[in-house]
Amino acid sequence: MNRLFTAFLFGVCMATVAHADPLDKSSPENPMMLKAVFHVNFGDAERQKHGLNNIENILKEAGDAQIEVVCHGEGITLVEKKSKLADSVQSLLKKGIRFVACENTMKKKALEKDDLVAGTTTVPSGAVEVIRKQGEGFAYFRP
Repeated sequence: MNRLFTAFLFGVCMATVAHADPLDKSSPENPMMLKAVFHVNFGDAERQKHGLNNIENILKEAGDAQIEVVCHGEGITLVEKKSKLADSVQSLLKKGIRFVACENTMKKKALEKDDLVAGTTTVPSGAVEVIRKQGEGFAYFRP
C-alpha cells in the first residue's frame, strides 16, 4: 500500500511540474505574482490618466507585477506621441509596463509606428490580445 501511495504522490508531483508555467515568477516568498491586462478602448484623457494612476498604485503594492496595457479603438490616443500622457506612458515603460497598440486601429486612423510613444509594441488585433492575455492568466482590468 505504501508503494501505491508513493507512486500516486510521485505522479501528482510530476503532473504539477509538467504543467508549470516557465514564465511564472512565483516563489515561496511571492506565491502569486500579479498579472493584469489593462483594456483601454476609450479616448477620454482624464479616464486614461486615472488608469495610469491605478498602475502606479499597483506597482507600489506589487512592484514585480506584470502589466500590459492594450490600446485600441479610441484608446490608441493614449500611446500616441502627441498625447498629453505621453510622458507618463514613457515613465511606466521604463518601469517594465508593456504598452501595446492595435495594428487594425492604426490602419484605420492612418497611424505609423513612429507616431507612437517609443517602446510601444504593436499587435495585429487589440481585442484578440486582451483575450489571449486572459487565457495566459492575466486578470482583466478596465479603468
